[in-house]
Amino acid sequence: MASEVRALEELHGELTCSVCLDLFREPVILECGHHFCRVCITQCWDAKPEESPTCPQCRKTCTSNLRPNSLLCNVVESVRRAKAMDTRPREQSVRQRDVVHKPPGAASGSDRGREYCQEHEEKLKLFCEDDQVAICLVCGMSRDHRMHHVIPINEAFENYKDQLTLALRRVRLQKEQAVRFQAQTNQIIVTVKEQTAALEDQMAEEFRQLREFLDREEEEVKGRLRREKERRTRRLAESVAHAAGQLSSLQAAEEQLRRKLQQEENPALLRGMRDFILRSEPVFHPPEELSADLQPGEFVGPLQYRVWRKMRSILHPDLKVVTLDPDTAYPHLMVSACRTHVSAGDIQPNLPDNPERFTRYNIVLGSEGFVSGRHYWEVEVGEKTAWGLGVAVESVNRKEEINLCPEDGFWTLVLRNGDEYEACTSMENLLRLPRKPQRVGIYLDYPRGLVSFYDAGDMSHIFTFTDTFKEKVYPYFNPWPIINGRNREPLIVVTLPP
Repeated sequence: MASEVRALEELHGELTCSVCLDLFREPVILECGHHFCRVCITQCWDAKPEESPTCPQCRKTCTSNLRPNSLLCNVVESVRRAKAMDTRPREQSVRQRDVVHKPPGAASGSDRGREYCQEHEEKLKLFCEDDQVAICLVCGMSRDHRMHHVIPINEAFENYKDQLTLALRRVRLQKEQAVRFQAQTNQIIVTVKEQTAALEDQMAEEFRQLREFLDREEEEVKGRLRREKERRTRRLAESVAHAAGQLSSLQAAEEQLRRKLQQEENPALLRGMRDFILRSEPVFHPPEELSADLQPGEFVGPLQYRVWRKMRSILHPDLKVVTLDPDTAYPHLMVSACRTHVSAGDIQPNLPDNPERFTRYNIVLGSEGFVSGRHYWEVEVGEKTAWGLGVAVESVNRKEEINLCPEDGFWTLVLRNGDEYEACTSMENLLRLPRKPQRVGIYLDYPRGLVSFYDAGDMSHIFTFTDTFKEKVYPYFNPWPIINGRNREPLIVVTLPP
């Protein structure tokens, strides 16, 4: 009994409000996981209306959203009843020491209400489990309880103490689980914030580089335009000055001819007239004519395309020039002479069974492997009904049965049956795509262990693998077999003009 009393007292301590130091009444749980009486926590917050709500126990800020805990409320009520029942024998022994024994009819009103049946004035010695009430022997024989499960009240005390002890253990386990979950969630929040900040810094840096490049290009194009304007206006100004000099000479000749014409007719004037006229009639020699047309094609034209072509020099990663390695190709695969097309077909004769070649699956790898850096390439999939793309480590098994999953060295995205997309992980991971990609982009960030897939039509994200690479990885291509005459189209590695 002493151990049971201690267990009940421990349970009482666990279910005590840290504000009023009494058993919880209408217990509520805060976001930090601590419990308080609804009235207690409301009074604490109302006392400091100018401050944000905080937990009185851990001082963490929380919202004023109070969630009731019905399970804890039931446990508290059970403990309260058990506590009351546990004190009755002690109270009775005290009364027996201090006062003369009273018959049932002579008991005080308060004692009678707690220990005696109000209807029969008999001591409550039984407990009806069906109605969950304490009853006397007469009640136990009445028709109200005759068919019920009735046990001695002391046995009921023992049973419920055991149940309360088990409930306490369960509550403590749930509490520990809640605390662990809270800690894990808080750590996830910190991680999300840190990753977001790092990604924002990376995006800001990459956009800064693009803006600086575009600013330099804009200034360079405008500078060429300004220099051309200055060259043309300078030459035009020289032409205007040269024309002005000739205009002055013509004006002087005009004045001489006008005065000669106004002189009286005199035979003497005719002497040397022809030479005078020739001398007085200069010829205007216009300078080289300059066009006002600044040749928009030289300064604008396909400006955005030209800038984009130059921008590729700073893009990182730029579209990678990936070629296929025929020595790794499954015997039923046909690799084009330019090593950018692969399709399924008949078995290729006279192929050596070299160690690099895949001999069980329609797989071919890229010629170049990667052990560092960031890389991006695109593959035209068109209307194919099945294909596989991604990366594979150099050490993958090429001769036996494999699983297309990271555990076997493959990070791949596949299409099956025309519309079933799957990221190949250890568990089934089907994807819903808003549209069927005609071209797929594959992005490899070796240092960060990322393999991402995009619909290259609008660069919408499809899926990202996160892992750690410890060896060289190669681009992976699988055109899938021809099924019922379908899926003959090749996989085409996209290349851009230099």
